[in-house]
Amino acid sequence: MFKNKKNNEISIVTIDPYEQTGFKFQNNEVDILDVNKTAQKQNFFISYLKFKDIITTTINLPRNTSEDELTNIISIKTYEELSLDAAVDYKITYAEMQSQNENRLFNVFVVNNDLINKNFKDISKKIPYIDYLAVAPLLYGAVYKRSLLPSVDVDCFVCLQDDDAFLAVYSGGEYLTSRPLRYTLNYIKDKYVEQSGECTSDEAFFKMLATKGLELDRENENFNPDLNTVFEDCLFYINDTINIINRIYFINVNSIYIDCSGEGIANLDKFTHSKLGIKTSILNANITINSKHFNISQQHNMMALFAKLYQDEGYEEEFNFSTMMRPEPFAKRKSGQFILTCLIALGISLAYPIYNYIAGEILEQDSQRLNNKLTELNAQANEIKQKLAQLSKEQDEVKGLTAKEQEKLDFRKSLLDEIQSKKNSYAMKGVNLFELTNIINDNDVQITSVTNDDRNLTIAATSDNEKKITELIKAIAQTPKYSVNTKKIYSDELKRNYESNISIEIKQ
Repeated sequence: MFKNKKNNEISIVTIDPYEQTGFKFQNNEVDILDVNKTAQKQNFFISYLKFKDIITTTINLPRNTSEDELTNIISIKTYEELSLDAAVDYKITYAEMQSQNENRLFNVFVVNNDLINKNFKDISKKIPYIDYLAVAPLLYGAVYKRSLLPSVDVDCFVCLQDDDAFLAVYSGGEYLTSRPLRYTLNYIKDKYVEQSGECTSDEAFFKMLATKGLELDRENENFNPDLNTVFEDCLFYINDTINIINRIYFINVNSIYIDCSGEGIANLDKFTHSKLGIKTSILNANITINSKHFNISQQHNMMALFAKLYQDEGYEEEFNFSTMMRPEPFAKRKSGQFILTCLIALGISLAYPIYNYIAGEILEQDSQRLNNKLTELNAQANEIKQKLAQLSKEQDEVKGLTAKEQEKLDFRKSLLDEIQSKKNSYAMKGVNLFELTNIINDNDVQITSVTNDDRNLTIAATSDNEKKITELIKAIAQTPKYSVNTKKIYSDELKRNYESNISIEIKQ
């Protein structure tokens, strides 16, 4: 049974209208569906038609046939070749075959819509829709698409059911052709009764097929010569049909896959291989992890595969024969489009007055809101003006204080500059006086007075010897940073000495 878990994946529901059975596939698991109970509409529903309920044929057309007229021409030729009743509602679909002939070949499938409605009459009361209705021969294409079988050889599928039997040939994974077989399981049972002369029930016969089956060894206790004879006739009939297909389509069937309803026929694959010499296997298309707990026919498994392909990529969309399709979305239906058109027209007619009313309400609300905002802004503006006036007054006061402080600052700056200048100047003069004093002392000359005028010094020098004053002048002149000038050396006879005013210019 399915576990309760959240998953957005849509369940696939497979319906067998003949057996009145259904299965629900989801999350790689399968569960039985009761077709007598109403199913959930959100599921994806798929069913199939047996070969006995369809008509197949091959149509040949010249290669120059116009594509625009192709559908009409195929329909006309199908009605003619199959002698279809023009009063019956048929659905005709076709697909072109790969062919190297001078003509184009088309596989055509014909289904009576009334027969579909009859088959699904009871189911339609509980199952709301059939999203895809497949035909039995085309179901086998899903096993190739899902890589359950290699699509490189020519394979023949032999389907045996209670009241239906056919074979379908696939070449390179693509449908080639199909043929009906008269050897249904019921027919085989009747032939066995006729051959053995023993009357047996259906249940006993099918149980014998599933448990004992076919045995090639005559010494084996399960060997049944009458049953072997019936199946030999069946296989020779199938072999003749395969040979005819091989000749018509220039192929060679490499493998046979047996699809048998019910519990199957034991050893049928070995028996077929022994009699026909063709590799034979029992078809197994199980795709769920819990399939061993259910007796699921291969038709249900293949329908689940087919439905997933159809959901993912629109696989074989043109071969959907369902007459119980899910209705299109409301907007895509003619009635829905008419209602939507009326609603749009009504909406347009009411749009202008509604627009004016709504616009007026909006404008009135906006006006009230803006008036309230204006009052609030005016109050804020007045408050700001008062603050600006106060700030302006404070600014003027600060400017007055700043001017006074600037005046004090300028005075102090000027005073500091003057002090710095005098400091530098007096330092320079002090050095020069010290140096000149040393020169004067070295020359044994006395100084009576010194006068200063910026860079000019005037020294009043006296000595008892005129030569000493001359030597002093020469010594000062030899110093590069001094420039010396004297006008005259005076002689004082009362004091018995010589005097001179020496002008010295300090160059640096």
